[in-house]
Amino acid sequence: MEKYFAALNSLEKVTPLRFARLLRFFQNDPEKIWQASRRDWQAAGIEARAVAEIFVEKDRLDPDEIFQKLEQLDIKVLPITSEEYPKLLKAIYDPPPVLLVRGQFPTPADDFAIAVVGARVLTSYGRQVTTEIARGLAAAGISIISGLALGADAAAHAATLELGGRTVAVLGNGIDAIYPPRNQKLAEEILQKGGAIISEFPAGTPPNTYNFPLRNRIIAGLVRGIVVTEGREKSGSLITASLANEFGREVFAVPGPIFSENSVGPVRLIQSGARPIVSADDVIDALELRDLPEKIRIREVVADSAEEAKVLNILQKTAYHSDEISRLSGMTASEASAILSLLEMKGLAKNLGGMNWVRT
Repeated sequence: MEKYFAALNSLEKVTPLRFARLLRFFQNDPEKIWQASRRDWQAAGIEARAVAEIFVEKDRLDPDEIFQKLEQLDIKVLPITSEEYPKLLKAIYDPPPVLLVRGQFPTPADDFAIAVVGARVLTSYGRQVTTEIARGLAAAGISIISGLALGADAAAHAATLELGGRTVAVLGNGIDAIYPPRNQKLAEEILQKGGAIISEFPAGTPPNTYNFPLRNRIIAGLVRGIVVTEGREKSGSLITASLANEFGREVFAVPGPIFSENSVGPVRLIQSGARPIVSADDVIDALELRDLPEKIRIREVVADSAEEAKVLNILQKTAYHSDEISRLSGMTASEASAILSLLEMKGLAKNLGGMNWVRT
């Protein structure tokens, strides 16, 4: 199955939204998608002109060859249909249908990840702030997500590694190369110390400018919250923060000297409703992550039964009434209520009142 996911992901015109249409139409079977006719693709809702372009490229590709190259590079294919696919990312409106992974990803700790981003050219103040906040979050056992760019991204990754923490880098180019090349050594250290490097882009994809907003949506989609330490008024980190806000994630910003251009971005975020912070503790308290090791331990033993797994798959970040959960799961009302109470005791579900439930 993975080889067909990898092959379909290699088709430039198969966007996440088109991929989602194909998966719905062909019942999550990538082999059926690959073997289907042009007429079938059009029946799935793909425009005739796009189908014609896609099939010209598709006819040149060999799924076995694509998959073998990934295996040789020790790259894992993580399709959106996998139980391992991050639940938070899956909940956004256009999740990547395939993640390509080097290293260990995901882990239970990644369910509670925080993004730390900022300016590519940091001031000394910005570097100090980024380093201290990343260290404080890592010390609490929080996975740090960033984009492996110069400046704040690299500082956040490096600070986490220095403390022995876990960090994940999301690339805006093909999974087989590191950009910028100056961060090659940092990338190797991330992998050596148990972290991961991930990308939705197939091997060989160059770091084109338009890839980075797509990369930023993955960063925003993977996390519980995002910290912006520095950034100009129109910086990429503000795009990531805007996406995080759109996805319902908490946005934090670090105030800075008012005469610094790199402080304008965080100030604008605060004016728009972001939470101002001065330390990692502010983030940890806001997201109730003081007892993170216990939360992770509970996640590791999640789904002790098929019924629990079924209810957890229904509950994402959207609230459902217990009657709706009963209907969707095929359980009786009393069975669903018992499972929900058990999940609440484990800290995996929360009753919002009125018998409306959400996954924590």
